[in-house]
Amino acid sequence: MPDRAMSRDDAERIVKELRQIKNLLILAALKRGATSDEVDYATGMGASNIRRLFPVKRGKRRSAV
Repeated sequence: MPDRAMSRDDAERIVKELRQIKNLLILAALKRGATSDEVDYATGMGASNIRRLFPVKRGKRRSAV
C-alpha cells in the first residue's frame, strides 16, 4: 500500500482530537482528586493554566442520601 502525504486538514483534525483526549484525561484526573500541581508535573502545562482551563469546584461534598 503506497504512503500518501497527510493533508494539512488531516493533520489539524488529528491534533484537535489529541487535544480533546488530553483534556478529557486531565478532567478525569481532577475529578478523581488530583491537584493542578500534580497534573502540571505530568503534563508540563502549568498549574495556573490547568486551574484556568478546568475550574473544578473544591470543598465539602454532599453525600447522596
